Amino acid sequence: MTYKIDEVAQALGLGKTTIHKLLRDGELQKIKLGRSTLISAESVEALLQRHAVQGGAPQCH
Repeated sequence: MTYKIDEVAQALGLGKTTIHKLLRDGELQKIKLGRSTLISAESVEALLQRHAVQGGAPQCH
């Protein structure tokens, strides 16, 4: 399953700018399909697992 950037932002309670930063930093993996950028559910789950272990939500600095 895949999600659009705005769907991931809404689901995680983050801004689209933060999602773009996470993509740029390699924290989330993007899938380009034509002009659309999608994010896999597995990538979102992996992000959540990494930050659950570290004890903090991802933040944009």
